[in-house]
Amino acid sequence: MRCAQIVLVIMFIVSNALFAQENLRPVEVRGLSEAEERQQASTRHMIVIDRAEVESSAAQSITEILEYAMGVDVRQRGPFDAQTDVSMRGGTFDQTLILIDGVRVNDVQTGHHNMNLPIHHTQIERIEIIPGGASRSLGPGAMTGAINIITKKDGKNRGSVEAFYGQNDLVGGRFNQQFGSEHYGFGVNGQQLQHNGFMPNTDFRSSTINATGFYQKNGHRLNALVGYTSRAFGAQNFYSFNFPEQFEAIRGLQVHINYARRISKNTLIETRAYARQHHDRFELYREAPGFYQYNNGLFIKNGDTAMSWYNDHNYHRSRTAGAETRLQMALSNGQTVSFGIDYRYESILSNALGEPIEDPVDVRNHPRGMYTRFADRHNASGYGEYTIKRGRVTVQTGVLFNHNIDFGNAWMPGAELSYQVNANALIFAGANRAFRLPTYTDLYYSVGGAQGSIDLQPEYSDQFELGLRHFNAKSKFSTAVFYRQGRDLIDWVRFPGDDIVYAENINSLDIYGLEISQQFVFGTEKPLERLLLSYSWQESPQDDFAFESTYTLDFLRNKFNLGLQGNVGFLRYNARMTWQDRRGTFTDATGATEAYPHIWMTSMRISSEIKRYNVYLEGSNLFNQQPVFDRGGIQLPGLWIRGGVIVSFES
Repeated sequence: MRCAQIVLVIMFIVSNALFAQENLRPVEVRGLSEAEERQQASTRHMIVIDRAEVESSAAQSITEILEYAMGVDVRQRGPFDAQTDVSMRGGTFDQTLILIDGVRVNDVQTGHHNMNLPIHHTQIERIEIIPGGASRSLGPGAMTGAINIITKKDGKNRGSVEAFYGQNDLVGGRFNQQFGSEHYGFGVNGQQLQHNGFMPNTDFRSSTINATGFYQKNGHRLNALVGYTSRAFGAQNFYSFNFPEQFEAIRGLQVHINYARRISKNTLIETRAYARQHHDRFELYREAPGFYQYNNGLFIKNGDTAMSWYNDHNYHRSRTAGAETRLQMALSNGQTVSFGIDYRYESILSNALGEPIEDPVDVRNHPRGMYTRFADRHNASGYGEYTIKRGRVTVQTGVLFNHNIDFGNAWMPGAELSYQVNANALIFAGANRAFRLPTYTDLYYSVGGAQGSIDLQPEYSDQFELGLRHFNAKSKFSTAVFYRQGRDLIDWVRFPGDDIVYAENINSLDIYGLEISQQFVFGTEKPLERLLLSYSWQESPQDDFAFESTYTLDFLRNKFNLGLQGNVGFLRYNARMTWQDRRGTFTDATGATEAYPHIWMTSMRISSEIKRYNVYLEGSNLFNQQPVFDRGGIQLPGLWIRGGVIVSFES
């Protein structure tokens, strides 16, 4: 805390010294898109994956797009978004905030569900990745970073249908239909995907459907989304090697609406409201033909009986709802002030999480299932931010006050300072405090050798970064160094001589690192149109604790990405490669401790467009590296080839 305060004071002194110089002529970045200009002008590190990258990538999911993003740690338990944990800068999967069009979608039950999104990757306009603490403006959960997925706002009358097929009996399809004009639009999107798995008990099926709409005219801007997703998958070894034949089924409904109004030239007001419901059924012993069968209170497979303490599956229903409003006013002499308030309600019904209730609630469509526990909480926050520009110097500072009914009050201050070196180069520095609240799994879970703790408190961090960006029409370069001091960090730990894993607030953990990326744009219709290079490194001075850590010391130490895209004759290609070196160890199914192997992963998509038909062939893990572990001991597939056709039409 003291270090953060010292840095903030230093930044304030430096900014005043710079402002004492003569005012310099404001500079503008030329030859960039609107999104790139916002990225370049940002006073903190930001990574943008644009529409061209998304559409040409060899990806069948949002997870696969993020896999090749700089500094993002994507830990899959299964492919095609079956279950994915996303983290940044050495943090855990609970410490990254996920948003759709600025609306938070983090799950209150567990961060393992944060990527259960009601959209699919072909709907994405761009992805904005903000590494580092962002609680000052985004609230709880943005402790090590945030990922904002911006959906397309298409006002044209057009649509498409897609069908694809691949190895392991992969089959699926997508459809999209847009209606609208310059000022409004409405769209319907859907996706169906399934496969039989690359090894026993890794089968997967999913469905996603949503409706979107927007309106923009006369200073009004409105967009809305209603989306539903469901997934069911064999979860082989997902959470425990002691009970390998696991299964999970989830479904979720998301509704949100965003409204912005420019009241005057200098005043903007933004409001959003949202609601989310998420269902999760987890079977520690999979109940299905060929697996376990329920008989008179017991789960039996070929004479093998489940543990006596396992009476039934875990059922969870979480609900969140909230609203927030932000007012931004531009004052004289390059000054801007912003104020915002936010309210969020979170609750869970479960047979495993929460406090016992007197009147159990039936689980719909599951005759044996009963919700016997409940918990809820209210969270309210308010923030203020002040920005001042003097020539080439910009200072942005602010603070968030948060009140949670279960965890009390917290203050999240922060500040950034940037200097525009020339028309294309910007130096930036920042210091921010961030936090996240325990999930209900952290607080209450008690199954299969894991024990949550109702006494857990929020975890905090003070984060500092210094970086440089240089953008022009043909080149985008960015780099940043960071240092984070974490305290009261939440981890699941095992103490020597104990078989139980406990949720605990550990004392502290410091992490520092470097991120660097370079992108070259050579033009369109060329053998090499775009070259992307990025590298991230992070480390902690703490080598070990007096306990076995499940998450805190288990992060990517090195990650290198290479991307190429272009045209060769009538073929278009996009190739990606990532090399990952993970810190930490894991305990395998035999009980032995192993270090993570280095991983080289390569994917490629080749496509050809003839009139309104786009035919493609793509593959992941092209060199069939095995084994591949994102999470220790949970094997991911080798080479996976798939192909498909997209038919586009306009009305």
